[in-house]
Amino acid sequence: MARISLLLLLGLLCGCTSPYLYEWGDYDQWLYENYKHPKDDEELYVDLTALITEYESRKKPNTKPMAPGLYAEYGFLLMRRGENAQAIKYYTKEKALWPEATVFMDSMIQTAQIADKASQKGGSK
Repeated sequence: MARISLLLLLGLLCGCTSPYLYEWGDYDQWLYENYKHPKDDEELYVDLTALITEYESRKKPNTKPMAPGLYAEYGFLLMRRGENAQAIKYYTKEKALWPEATVFMDSMIQTAQIADKASQKGGSK
């Protein structure tokens, strides 16, 4: 009887848990599919832009935080597109949301700033 009660209690507790701690949207599935079947940058850009726009448009005070790495992934994609100033914005968002990523995000911000200055020099010739 005690075992049955314990199993029922355990079942109730497990049944009440939230499936995700963070707001992943379709990011985890998207990331898996992208590694399995790589897409071109434009398709990735469209997918991530839609995911982030949807999250930020419905964000409420008690919603789950954006998944770790999503803003950084988007910033990296922006940097590859040459949009360094925008990349810095998303690296800063990642850093604010996930302080444990500060060292990495600071180095990515610095890299984007250097690339931005180089592109401005190249464009002003």
